[in-house]
Amino acid sequence: MNIGWLPGDGIGREVLEAAKIVLEAVQFDAAYVHGDIGWEFWKREGDALPERTIELLSTVDAALFGAITSKPLQAAEEELNTPLQGKGLVYRSPIVRMRQVFDLYICQRPCKTYHGNLLNMREGIDITVFRENTEDLYTGVEFYPVPEALSTVLASLSEPYRRLKNLSAESAISLKIT
Repeated sequence: MNIGWLPGDGIGREVLEAAKIVLEAVQFDAAYVHGDIGWEFWKREGDALPERTIELLSTVDAALFGAITSKPLQAAEEELNTPLQGKGLVYRSPIVRMRQVFDLYICQRPCKTYHGNLLNMREGIDITVFRENTEDLYTGVEFYPVPEALSTVLASLSEPYRRLKNLSAESAISLKIT
């Protein structure tokens, strides 16, 4: 198995190193292929998710992603290397871009309590939350209608929500809870 290795920024590097220790401990057989992603690539190249990394991700079986830094548009512009400033480059979140490019439209989050866990706030919880991952605020359409006032466009199409509805319904049916 080939796994894209995307450490990104800050704690992301440490998180992926810890993940690798766990995977090796369970003798998970994989080749890890490094991909460039994160703030250093934004500053140096004007793209936090270079096209070469998108190409790499289209060739691997899976990817492990650490963490990235995101800053407001003006701060991002100011941190670009001087030759790149003023060229109209706009920071786009790598995670949102990966979701859109690879159609990773569902965030599925199981939530369950386990008997005997002293940190349980309530017993008997067993739910799954489904969230659409590419539309609405995740479209990344932002602008400044007046100075110092950032606005975000909530853009939603019916197709992504139809897929979300169908997947969550199929999950419920397969678990025989409907």
